[in-house]
Amino acid sequence: MRSIGIRAFRDAATKHLASHEPLEIQRHGHTVGYYIPVRDTAGRPPLAVLAALLDEAIDQSDLPQDELVALLADARSRR
Repeated sequence: MRSIGIRAFRDAATKHLASHEPLEIQRHGHTVGYYIPVRDTAGRPPLAVLAALLDEAIDQSDLPQDELVALLADARSRR
């Protein structure tokens, strides 16, 4: 997944939205969101792409596993 600044994303939004590449969108070096296309270049559905992105985010996280599980459980209970 490629990282891109929020201004660059905004300035070329049409091009990025037509792409099949997931993007990490950053502002001042901090992630503010992700763009995940409906299908990637391999034709995988969005949940498969999201699962891969989640794996990558977990690998990069400095949170202990129990804290991550607690955050996910809390987010789920608020739905």
